Amino acid sequence: METSAVAKRALAAAVVSTMVATIVLAGVPMAASSGASSSERTSVVPSTGLISAGPSRSECLTPNLSSNGTGLASLQSLITSFDSETDSSVTCISSYLNGAPNWSAWEHPWIDSPMYGYSSWVAERPQSRELVLEMNLIPNSLENVNNPSKWEEACDAGKYNGYAKVLGESLVTAGLENSVIRLGAEMNGIWEADFIGTTKHEQNMWAKCFANEVTGMREATGEHLLFDWNPNACKGNYPYSNYYPGNAYVDIMGLDLYDVGCETPFTSLTFSQLVSEPAGLNKIEAFATKKGKPMSLPEWGLSTIPSGDDPSYIDGIGTTIANGDYSFETYFDAAGYNVKALPLGPKTPLSLAAFRQWFGDVGNSK
Repeated sequence: METSAVAKRALAAAVVSTMVATIVLAGVPMAASSGASSSERTSVVPSTGLISAGPSRSECLTPNLSSNGTGLASLQSLITSFDSETDSSVTCISSYLNGAPNWSAWEHPWIDSPMYGYSSWVAERPQSRELVLEMNLIPNSLENVNNPSKWEEACDAGKYNGYAKVLGESLVTAGLENSVIRLGAEMNGIWEADFIGTTKHEQNMWAKCFANEVTGMREATGEHLLFDWNPNACKGNYPYSNYYPGNAYVDIMGLDLYDVGCETPFTSLTFSQLVSEPAGLNKIEAFATKKGKPMSLPEWGLSTIPSGDDPSYIDGIGTTIANGDYSFETYFDAAGYNVKALPLGPKTPLSLAAFRQWFGDVGNSK
């Protein structure tokens, strides 16, 4: 959603400064809700190992980098702090590679560098740790949200496939070959450099571009990447079919779902109301079911406005993940200037207790 774009830019700025509901479980449809029936699970039990294109339900984290340094020790301290606070066990970290100024930076993203600690963190337990990476289809130098067809035509013709292969090779070389790539995430939001455009033709070209770049990355020897097709829930309610690249190029479908309504952002909503918005969770779950794809929540979290400490929202997310075909979920624990995302902690005692019940050891035996 657009609010999260501010937070993601804040996270990117921290890195740059240091650099210079319808769901399917076992084939049975179930509706997402904020309450659990007697037949539903009451805690999220992730599978062991890496994220899969199925109900692995891995627990991921977007850590708050704004107040920390860089390197493995700093990254690990953030993860350890979150695990301790929530009584949980994070096995995947979300980060943002969008904003590359040119193709060279796009092919060789900053996260490949050992100085930031991400590759070292994964290398410590490569069979159970991995990254979830948001990546635009293009570098910022090609951005043209008013006329995206200029770059979409080139990408549609396969002219960017070579760049994508090099990116895949860079991730493999860095030991990040098992990453989940949120390629072109929130593509229906005009704030994204790789915005799909407003016409069906532009959106169709965007879909072919996505498919071409997935093909390019899959040509990298040793890659085991998964690709998450991840629209935003609030803006650009275009038909998914216009810009869906096809099942052969999508492993997971995702939606970012913060505790903020799209149509009435200053009014508290029940979880049922939240997921029932026009471009909300119910809509994309129905599309995922139709295509036979698992879901993810690559970004979710509390918001200072309108609800703050909202355990019913946590309960809704927990019920959805625990009883659905979900590959992973990522709590957005970042904060900072002009960021409305609300980290779990002393300011959110009710939500923290609910999170521990759903995702922590108090709720299940991991």
